[in-house]
Amino acid sequence: IYSEAARKDRPLSGMLLKNTSTLTLEGGSLTVIEGDAYAGEALLERLKPGESRFISFALDLATLVNTRLQARREPVFLVRVTNGVFQAHFYESERKTYTLTNQTERARVVFVEHPLRDGWTLTNDTPQPSEKTQNTYRFRVELAPRASFELNVSEHRALMDTYALNNLSTKDLALFVSRNYVDAPSRAALEQLVAVKSRLADADVRLAAIEREGKEIGDDQERLRENIKALNDTAEARQLIARYVQKAGEQETRLEQLVAEKRLLLEERARLQTILDTAIRGLSLERKL
Repeated sequence: IYSEAARKDRPLSGMLLKNTSTLTLEGGSLTVIEGDAYAGEALLERLKPGESRFISFALDLATLVNTRLQARREPVFLVRVTNGVFQAHFYESERKTYTLTNQTERARVVFVEHPLRDGWTLTNDTPQPSEKTQNTYRFRVELAPRASFELNVSEHRALMDTYALNNLSTKDLALFVSRNYVDAPSRAALEQLVAVKSRLADADVRLAAIEREGKEIGDDQERLRENIKALNDTAEARQLIARYVQKAGEQETRLEQLVAEKRLLLEERARLQTILDTAIRGLSLERKL
């Protein structure tokens, strides 16, 4: 019986024990005698009437096992757009290769126990296991004398990449096109969506610039007021105050312009956001690749 978790390079000698009595066999230690010789020991869990269980009792030095793992991402097989999310469905696959070598002149039978994992399923090119327990698949391998055998166990699980449409970028769209995720109508709809997002981003940049300029003017006006307070009632001070007042007037005019520009930008941004939200709600796609 081979379990990589128990021993990586060697299986354990084992037997199938069945309780043919009408009584429950309580758990405990078990000594195995083969012929007249001691073969090993095992710990046995409770065995009810009619139950069968594999038990391992000694290291098998006559069989060598090597393992090799290959993992890869399969191509996307389904593209779906729903509730404002672009989904690219694909399989993650793993192939575990068990190479078993019989180092004796005697034929052997090895049961390879492969872990059973949530979300993973065996692929069609994997041999059918002889048994499936709660935690493992069990594969039966017959080894001729001095022979080797490769057991390939392939599994995959479904995963997906997700892209929120309200965060979609030109880079994402270029990826969709290069991998043939979208057809021509869907590509056109996504291009329009990205274009609206770009205009929204430009509006946000301009709004931020208006906020910065307004703050700078406010700070400067505060400085001018403090300077005016500190000036004495002299001819030179009156000239300087006049300059400060003229500059403050120009700044007030600019602030009024900024307020008007900000109002128009906010209206434009709200209009663009409505267009974007409507486009996202109206976009639906399901495409098998």
